[in-house]
Amino acid sequence: MAPQIIFGTAGLGMDKTAFQDASSVTHLLRTLQDLGISRLDTGARYPPLSPGRSEQLLGEARELSRDFIVDTKVYTDTKKDGSGDLTLEAISKSADGSLQRLQRPEGVNVLYIHRADPATPLEEQIQGFAEQIEKGHCKAWGVSNVRPEVLEKMLQLCEQNGWPKPSYYQGTYNVISRGMETKLWPILQAHNVKFVAFWAMAAGFLTGNFVNGKHAGTRMGDDNPLGKQMQTMYKSQDMLDAVKNFDTQTRALGLTPLEVSVRWIFHHSKLMDDDCVLLGASKIEQIVENVAFIQKGPLPDDVLPLVEELWDSVQETRSEVI
Repeated sequence: MAPQIIFGTAGLGMDKTAFQDASSVTHLLRTLQDLGISRLDTGARYPPLSPGRSEQLLGEARELSRDFIVDTKVYTDTKKDGSGDLTLEAISKSADGSLQRLQRPEGVNVLYIHRADPATPLEEQIQGFAEQIEKGHCKAWGVSNVRPEVLEKMLQLCEQNGWPKPSYYQGTYNVISRGMETKLWPILQAHNVKFVAFWAMAAGFLTGNFVNGKHAGTRMGDDNPLGKQMQTMYKSQDMLDAVKNFDTQTRALGLTPLEVSVRWIFHHSKLMDDDCVLLGASKIEQIVENVAFIQKGPLPDDVLPLVEELWDSVQETRSEVI
């Protein structure tokens, strides 16, 4: 068994993707069903430059999307620092808007914190999610982009007050971002919180296109709405050198860095059967390809040392990424 696949819909409605209307989203959902994928992840601020459109498109494709398990996230304004995102009022307003756009009056599966709110007391934040569970707006709540020490405090408050604990934690995890394995993973294990890995391919960086100067027209391209941001995240010289070397070594063994990255997280990482991996796509062919990689099973023994060598090369600058 391998971790569960969740399809990430952050790109629905975003420029440079194939999913711009209900018809294209319906075609995508049919493909996901054929691939055995039955769970979707969205958020009130998706896509980044057109908040709410991802949820709206899923609602417009309701005839098929109702057959999927859907998770969503509380709205966050990235022009600010997150303060006020998680007051009782803000959580309620965001959840109401999400259910309306998704056309899911029956509620969603998991409602997530999208990122930390440094101003609102943690007690109020937790009570806000407990209230949504009581209203039937979600079955459980989860946390994303929150430091381990803050998560630990949340869990302590839940235990002390008999409040529902978060069931899931979403965080970065891939062959060049394995910081979660040290501080975060033990906390999750101690409290039975499941991990949902996002950016399993480092937002396209692990395709090798960027380090080989072939990123035009890709998610890391200059013409992509998020291209410059993605480039900045992975521009350090140690990172570029390490991934370039990894690219060369894996191709010498007849594999691509993308395939190795996908097969590693599903078959060799710390993730267990009840953990999850978010896989997104800007076109249907990408998710079909990634599922095919997963189905090939574990990597050959001679590839695994290359993965460890890659992590050793970047660990000093990537160990705090969660």
